[in-house]
Amino acid sequence: MTTQENKVDSSPLVKNEHAYVDTNSKRHADVDTNKEHTAVSGALGSSELTYTPVSDISSIFDAVRLGFTSGTQRSLSHRKQQLRQFLRGLREEKKALLDAVYFDIRKAREETELFEYNAVEYEIGVFLDNLDAWSQPDHNPLAMQQPAFLLSHGQVRKEPWGTVVVVGAWNYPIRILLLPVVGALAAGNTVVMKPSELSPHTAAAVERVVRYMDPGVIRVVQGGVEETTVLLKQSFDHYFYTGNGRVGKVVARAAAEHLSGVTLELGGKSPSIVHADVSDLVPVATRIMWSKLSNAGQTCVATDYLLVHRSLKDKLVPLLVDAAHAMFGRSPQKSLDYGRIVNTRSWTRIMKLLTATEGTFVQ
Repeated sequence: MTTQENKVDSSPLVKNEHAYVDTNSKRHADVDTNKEHTAVSGALGSSELTYTPVSDISSIFDAVRLGFTSGTQRSLSHRKQQLRQFLRGLREEKKALLDAVYFDIRKAREETELFEYNAVEYEIGVFLDNLDAWSQPDHNPLAMQQPAFLLSHGQVRKEPWGTVVVVGAWNYPIRILLLPVVGALAAGNTVVMKPSELSPHTAAAVERVVRYMDPGVIRVVQGGVEETTVLLKQSFDHYFYTGNGRVGKVVARAAAEHLSGVTLELGGKSPSIVHADVSDLVPVATRIMWSKLSNAGQTCVATDYLLVHRSLKDKLVPLLVDAAHAMFGRSPQKSLDYGRIVNTRSWTRIMKLLTATEGTFVQ
């Protein structure tokens, strides 16, 4: 089953799969990217992702629910063992993960490694180092607050929620999906995770990582709207979702139906403010354009708009242009370091905004 968004677009500004050589880039390539990256996900072709049959979703949930009720995840040693297997899978499938993200959104491998892969590897290490200490009860002497309980004491125990679902996003398809999974597993939960179907190669590569782990502890459901709808109807004990507010409301309603907890990380507005007391505008311009152009601007906390003191506007604008050229050259569509818009629908939305603007273009 495929979706229109998963089809590779040959437009030079939407995931152009030609090999470019950019004289402004520090790296050069002359590779058949279709051939190189199609092989990343095994049977996955250039535009197909095998979705989980809808009829199998409830049984997948039942399997991880049984994995939790069996009590194995209450053991700290078992949690650590799963985290180590997670780390092993992550490292052994590292090339597949980095290549898959590149194929999905043309994100440079160095960028993916720094902002996504390394973050997950570090998170696993932090939990392995601190899980014993973090799992100890917090002791609170009640007598400090209520003299009547002078001979009593209380403690807060760290108990797992149960079985949780993590719904990932396409713009940071490794980081956003796997970081919550690390914490959920370390806390003793079992997990069903749903990668974004809009980054199909990464979704398939992530599933390869999970195969290193206990299938009673973590499973993957692949799919689009239909599969996700059925998945959210399962009685999870906690729901994690990163994405837009419209889908966030759907996830929140699903959690409410089961009186379950929900963690939402949704989009917002992220202005950059440049006040009159700024003396050196060169690093300011570099930081702003780095924020805006990383991942081709497809970041929830990327700079949305600028609030600049009127006395600095005319000085800052050309510096912003210079910063963009320094990063990606004067022909960013040829840069090996600049990503691509994820699909035609998003590209069309952006073009409509540019067409409708009454602002002035600078280049």
